[in-house]
Amino acid sequence: MALYLGIDAGGTKTDCAVSNGAELLGQATGESCKLARVGKEKARQVLQDAVNRACDSARVMPRDIQHVCIGMAGASLPEAVTWAQETIREVIPGATIYVAGDHVIAHRAAFGTSHGVLVVSGTGSIAFGRNQNGETSRAGGWGPSVSDEGSAFWVGREAVTAALHAYDLGRSNGMLPLIAKCWGVAPEEVVRMANASEPRFAELAAAVATEAENGDQVAREIAERAGQQLALLSDAVIRRLWPNGGVVPVALAGGVLQGSSLVRNSFKDAMRDLQPEAGVSFTFVRPVMGALEIAAQRGRR
Repeated sequence: MALYLGIDAGGTKTDCAVSNGAELLGQATGESCKLARVGKEKARQVLQDAVNRACDSARVMPRDIQHVCIGMAGASLPEAVTWAQETIREVIPGATIYVAGDHVIAHRAAFGTSHGVLVVSGTGSIAFGRNQNGETSRAGGWGPSVSDEGSAFWVGREAVTAALHAYDLGRSNGMLPLIAKCWGVAPEEVVRMANASEPRFAELAAAVATEAENGDQVAREIAERAGQQLALLSDAVIRRLWPNGGVVPVALAGGVLQGSSLVRNSFKDAMRDLQPEAGVSFTFVRPVMGALEIAAQRGRR
């Protein structure tokens, strides 16, 4: 029986799973192996370690894996695809290795081969849809400098902005000490951290979400706006793929959406206004399961 490996190479963690096409045999998670975040060498170590531990969990040898699908940001870049294939091939030399966008494997996990729109909000954000004719469309996901609305990076940056605006007005909204604590620096060091070449805004999102759930007004406003921004991405995809309207399933993935009821409810409320016929599901989506399905599908060709 063939063996398949699925990998979700996310901005926060690396999720691996091994299957024989009928059942999940083993799995493992590790740190992020996102190239832009940790660099090639660290990413290589993390990815190969996660693959080896997933195989150990499944009680199979890595060399026995026949088909691999890895979902990652930057899958449209030839150098990223080459890096992923070469890194995996060092551990699994004989496998076919397919590299897909992280939104593609997440959509597959949410809908299988059926139609629908998936909204992902993790370190970054994107909406990706497929209609009944097999046509696809996306919105957002163009990177933190110009896009990624409603993502963990966006939430953290909005929190820093709110903190500094309050400081300018001689007020305190609680955000500045919260941010300083998350980053492990003194409050006066927050500006330096925020203006670093690679600011760690995404690290703040979980703390902001907790403050929002505890009733902090500034944090709640940020969470609600995050949901609204993500709804706008979903709306853009629906308008392109279903120009004549109709019932459209919508699923949610990523730590921001799956980790905050305020963001989810704000998203659902905004979607009710933008696309009343959309059916929003809060069912948990695990993208690596979509990667496994794609690996198995390609293995059957």
